[in-house]
Amino acid sequence: MTPESERACIARLQEMDAALARMERELPDDVLQVGAEARKRVALWLARLAAGGVELSQFTEAMREISGMMDGLTARLLLVPWDGPRAGPKS
Repeated sequence: MTPESERACIARLQEMDAALARMERELPDDVLQVGAEARKRVALWLARLAAGGVELSQFTEAMREISGMMDGLTARLLLVPWDGPRAGPKS
């Protein structure tokens, strides 16, 4: 993996982590564990990329899995009636 592609992969993983962190506040209890697992995998791959020597095929497969988890979480958020974020005052 070239330094440019590594930087792009790290940036994408950071974006995914930020999106998962935002989602986490609103996830229903039945999928909180899925969100936590997705963030754990993102952190793992960020660490692996920082250490260097990542094979592109492994990274591609991991990104597919994490993206699938995020798609499932997004779908779950859209199917649950929304009454606002869990934290903070309700209006």
